[in-house]
Amino acid sequence: MLGCQDFCGYYDWTFHFVRRSWGQEAVRRLWAEAIGGESQRHYAQSAAEAGLRGLYQQWTKTGVEESCDWTFTLDEAKNVLRFDMRECPSKGFLLAHDLNADEDYCDHCMGWTVPLLAGVGVEVIGHEHNHCGQCWGTMRSKDRPTEPLEVEGDIRRDPRWQRGFLHRWENDQPQLLLPSVSPSYDACDVLAAWFATAERLVILGRDSAASEAAGRAVLTTGRVYADRSQCPVEPSAVLLDNDEAELVGVAARFLATPPARRPLLLHHFLPRPPLMDFVSAGLPRPVPILPLLIRHGLYRHQPGGPKPDVTELLMLLAAALNKSL
Repeated sequence: MLGCQDFCGYYDWTFHFVRRSWGQEAVRRLWAEAIGGESQRHYAQSAAEAGLRGLYQQWTKTGVEESCDWTFTLDEAKNVLRFDMRECPSKGFLLAHDLNADEDYCDHCMGWTVPLLAGVGVEVIGHEHNHCGQCWGTMRSKDRPTEPLEVEGDIRRDPRWQRGFLHRWENDQPQLLLPSVSPSYDACDVLAAWFATAERLVILGRDSAASEAAGRAVLTTGRVYADRSQCPVEPSAVLLDNDEAELVGVAARFLATPPARRPLLLHHFLPRPPLMDFVSAGLPRPVPILPLLIRHGLYRHQPGGPKPDVTELLMLLAAALNKSL
């Protein structure tokens, strides 16, 4: 018999299989129809019977059953139901077992919740998740006004919130991941847009000649970027690794560079510790490259197995972007 978290690994694999076989719209339909419309329809029933209070009672019951480290707050006078997830047991299961089959596992929560709630007159006002097991969200009944709700346990005050990259939702709609680069929620679209005009990419490593990079879009690692003697040019993108010491040098150069000349910061976000805190180093949250590699069949995660180093990942990125290298 499956435990209440054991199904998460099967979820992860199934989402990937559906995406790979039938595309993005198919996995969204799976979330909305098979999960929201069938397996989780008791939430719709609870909302139809008792509004936000019904949802509150159902979700707090689920939290006990699934050992969620979270807080649900209901303020009916303000017409707000809020959750703050400190440690998601679902994403936590994947992190603990080194699982990463699908390109964006966390996206399935809003994928089934938003359409289900919309059907019972409830709107997700705001939501963010950091892909590291922390998230928050607020909901309201659409038929009357709402007021902001401040909570003592706001997950955004927790140091763990600084890890990962953020996906946001407002008023039932996903928000742009990096508005200055692409009008898309999808990290794959952001990467394609950033490199759209580059005909050829150059990876600048420790043994590369900087002269090779002239006039081309340069990719490099955080370690090389932090040492200006190895990377005298301003690269187009920098792939960071799980190295806290590296972040100090990267942040010093990045923040001293005029904004218009700064590189796009990237990270693989593989599910192995340490989970990095880029924000406290003064850096923007990097754009993930793993979804693009998985989508193009260039990377398949092997739990417990060796992972590519950052230079190998840059080569895979170039291939996923269909750029000569």
